[in-house]
Amino acid sequence: MVHANGRVDEVDGAAAGRLARESPDLIEYAIALLRSGRGRVAFFWNERGPWFRVTIERISRADEGTTAAVYLSQESLPHGVTPRELDVLTLIAGGLNNPEIGDRLGLGLRTVATHVEHLLMKLGQRTRAGASAMAADQGLLRLPTPGRGDDLSGLTVGLLERRSGEPPTPIATPPATARRPLLIGSVLPLTGPARSDGLEMRTGTALAIDEINARGGVAGRRIEHVVVPTDIFDPKSVRAAFEALTDAEVDAITSLYVFCEDTAIDSASDYGAPFLHAMASEHMAQHTREDPGRFSRMFQVCPSEVHYGRGFVRFLDDLSASGAWRPRHRSVLFIETLLESSQMATPDTLERAERSGWRVAGVHHVAAQAARWDDVVDVVHRTDPDAILVTDFIPHELAGFQRAFAADPTEALVYAVYSPSVPEFLELAGEAAEGMLWSTVTGTYGDPVGQEFGHRYARVNGRRPGRSHAGIAYDEVHLLAQAWAAVDNPRDFRSVADRLRALRYRGVNGTYAMDNEHQIALAYPDATNDPSLGQAHLVLQVQQGEHRIVDPKPYVEAAFRNPPWRRRESIPA
Repeated sequence: MVHANGRVDEVDGAAAGRLARESPDLIEYAIALLRSGRGRVAFFWNERGPWFRVTIERISRADEGTTAAVYLSQESLPHGVTPRELDVLTLIAGGLNNPEIGDRLGLGLRTVATHVEHLLMKLGQRTRAGASAMAADQGLLRLPTPGRGDDLSGLTVGLLERRSGEPPTPIATPPATARRPLLIGSVLPLTGPARSDGLEMRTGTALAIDEINARGGVAGRRIEHVVVPTDIFDPKSVRAAFEALTDAEVDAITSLYVFCEDTAIDSASDYGAPFLHAMASEHMAQHTREDPGRFSRMFQVCPSEVHYGRGFVRFLDDLSASGAWRPRHRSVLFIETLLESSQMATPDTLERAERSGWRVAGVHHVAAQAARWDDVVDVVHRTDPDAILVTDFIPHELAGFQRAFAADPTEALVYAVYSPSVPEFLELAGEAAEGMLWSTVTGTYGDPVGQEFGHRYARVNGRRPGRSHAGIAYDEVHLLAQAWAAVDNPRDFRSVADRLRALRYRGVNGTYAMDNEHQIALAYPDATNDPSLGQAHLVLQVQQGEHRIVDPKPYVEAAFRNPPWRRRESIPA
């Protein structure tokens, strides 16, 4: 047994003396483990010849206090791994990328890449993350740490390099400038029809990173943002973007929505890093539920689109019951694109509408881009519904509909989904947007938390954020930072994912609680009755050029107003 003061004893006194004389480094490692607060470490050690597998465990005894037991067994390196490959594997697990490994070991990049390729093949892993997790699990790590420096303090073996003569607490963290930054990679549309939303997400991410770095980063490590532009409609472009982030060896991936979802989730799962996406997609959530092994590191940080139809019916029921709006025929019209995620007239929605006494005047489909909105307004006039649910996620497309409708309106309420959250929408729709309703399953609250975020965003960027993706991107960074801070090694992707599942984080867009079989944020009030555990399905109305929350309580900012195009007076409750 090794005591914190350096004394070594055991039943076999001769063995203890031999350990003290011949292997002083192991005694130092045991003392460092005691002072680090860690419970156990395993590694391979080669001092003057054969390889030994070493395990050091903390043991607490009432009579002797806390000691460390050191176990050695002479073994060959497993899996056919060579000594140099063990060096490379240790540095991979420590979070170093190929150039850093080459610099540390005095190897060329091509040589390092060859070692990495051989390691993945020998270990039966497809990604560096998988190899890192396997190395940590099986003690496939080397001490002394290979090459120069001792900056692997994210690993327990790195902490053991701190010698027992140094102050036991705190164990010093190297300056952030000397350590590899934590990399968040984002796949974003920075051109094309969703460009404004991509910019919202990039800016929200940057604000969170700047604030965290100003406070010292995560355990002394800065966060940096790696952005790869993509065409969200093109599978090849999306796949190439994820491959670029894999090559950059990012520590986590975030994304906006893409309209080739399978390509995104397959690419992310192949790499293995935690993937936080804001696609309100039941399709994505089902993939996680059905194959938790493959998609265990994929998190949908917003509820899925199935709640939009339910929320539409619920809002109409409540609004008509309040007397603030009186429908003439109790009829509704659905206008949606052929994209799977925008189709809200599901059997569940139609059944709910029928049970509430609403007649479906029709389900009309339009092109996702370059829709003929004048023709759609003709459909509105022919069917004459009391309310219209329009689901087109591209802001300029929805603005085109609203301008066409406002030029030749009916008495119908217009209720849209998500698109008005992007600032571009109001800029394009102008006065035609006044009075229209819209909803989002992930929106930035108007409470003090959301307001303060908006003020900080405006101070930095010269304008206020939209009501959805700037906030959700900001929250994603804080989710990752909390998860990273709670694990020994941010490159241990499995442990980071475990922490993300366990988190209950109240952000500017509500609460993130994703410890469920879909690994998805919960919708309030549909998936949880507790608003402190979910993200509220917000219904907003454009009033005097501003988005104001009109439902649900307790988030209401203003009362519903009849739109200016409706000629009928509202009937008070």
